[in-house]
Amino acid sequence: MLILLALPTLSTSSFNVLMGFGAKPNGLTDSTDAFLRAWEAACASTEVALIYVPKGRYLVRPMDFKGPCKSPYITFRIDGTLVAPEDYQVLGDTENWLNFQRVSGVSIVGGALDARGSALWACKANPDKSCPSGATLSLFVPMPREYLLALFYLIVVY
Repeated sequence: MLILLALPTLSTSSFNVLMGFGAKPNGLTDSTDAFLRAWEAACASTEVALIYVPKGRYLVRPMDFKGPCKSPYITFRIDGTLVAPEDYQVLGDTENWLNFQRVSGVSIVGGALDARGSALWACKANPDKSCPSGATLSLFVPMPREYLLALFYLIVVY
């Protein structure tokens, strides 16, 4: 006797920051709005969502990825590098460069981060200068019975 068991499958919606939302992989053009629009679309989806970041360098200002989301799981698949603005003052007074709020079921896979920290560290090395504290990454935010899972291969270039 052969018994076949049918398991439910979850549909996946894909959101490509480059092709679908206009991000520029040149490291010079601000792609912040494209990333936030891709997040809004993925968060609003009722399916499992994949936000795909192809190879390239993507200049992004501080971003808040906010929930709650309708999608049960959102994965950022990053094959490129997220690049901070050259002017450290842009990030300097911001608490977090990349921040996830009120979300669960989020994974971040792959990618690199270039925070361009050398200018800020040079500023901090000079005791006569007034320098901002610098931004951090908010990657793990506990929630009641839910957690944000962030797996990053981080490369911060100084």
